[in-house]
Amino acid sequence: MTQKNLFAVLTVVACAWSGAVLSQAWPVKPVRILVSNGPGSAPDVVVRLVADRLSKSFGQPFLIDNRPGGEQTIGASMAAKAAPDGYTFFFATNDSMVANQFRLKSLPYDVERDFVPVANVVGSAAFVVVANGELPVKTFPDLAAMARAAPGKISMGITVGLSDIISQWLGKVAGIDMLRVPYKLNTQANQDAAAGQVNSIVTSYQSIVPLVQAARLRVIAVTGSERYPLLPEVPALVEAYPGVVIEGWFFFVAPAGTPADIVQRMNRETDRVIADPEVAQRIRSFHFTPGPAMTPRAIEERMREERGRWRRIVQDIGLVPQ
Repeated sequence: MTQKNLFAVLTVVACAWSGAVLSQAWPVKPVRILVSNGPGSAPDVVVRLVADRLSKSFGQPFLIDNRPGGEQTIGASMAAKAAPDGYTFFFATNDSMVANQFRLKSLPYDVERDFVPVANVVGSAAFVVVANGELPVKTFPDLAAMARAAPGKISMGITVGLSDIISQWLGKVAGIDMLRVPYKLNTQANQDAAAGQVNSIVTSYQSIVPLVQAARLRVIAVTGSERYPLLPEVPALVEAYPGVVIEGWFFFVAPAGTPADIVQRMNRETDRVIADPEVAQRIRSFHFTPGPAMTPRAIEERMREERGRWRRIVQDIGLVPQ
């Protein structure tokens, strides 16, 4: 071996050894978690709970950096461009990692090339279909029967995004014609449904708890793959309409190239944190299903399955990317 080749080999070995040492020492400074949702949103509340525990576990601050806007593309794009050194993670949702591929004409990042899955945090954050409390319906098939008997007369309040897509998909699979009433804010849609200005809405359960407790609204379906543990009497849509599932799920990803041992350590510790009874109960109080952390490979497979589901939605409702 020539002196030049020997030097090259030693350089590669030294760099590899240095990288391994740095990975083993990780983290030696604060870790940033980018969140593409605003403060107080469901993903933000959950990730702050988990980040606080991770800070204590690793002995370094895990700092939340909210970057809302752009249909969640701003935060995701920043994460994709961040250094893959283990000091930037992205708290992803199925919107940013799956749905946006079908809802938007183009993305400033590539979900398959720019990220590596790290750890799942919330396995299911389903929406609810809600009816005005005085409407004589207990399930979505009841509401569908009313809509079928009076085409275009039964209304559903929707906001831009998933609630609109869910309402269109429900109309398609149930074979009904509902009047879709657009709102800019969920809070206004919730209040109008409670007042009877619209007959129904698709929303998050957490946003309507007081109105449900006051019997001004009634939950008639959940959009997840199973019933809410805290609302066992309310059927999931999939029970009446096979395959109809739209649910949020929240998970950590990192910029592509992040050292595998850092990914593994983050995965193990996240799993330990969300398995803690206190943390798990807090997540359940939002009507979400905590964890498990899954493996990076399992997260990747779930994203693949979700893309298949969205291809079906696109086909069923003729969704045109905006």
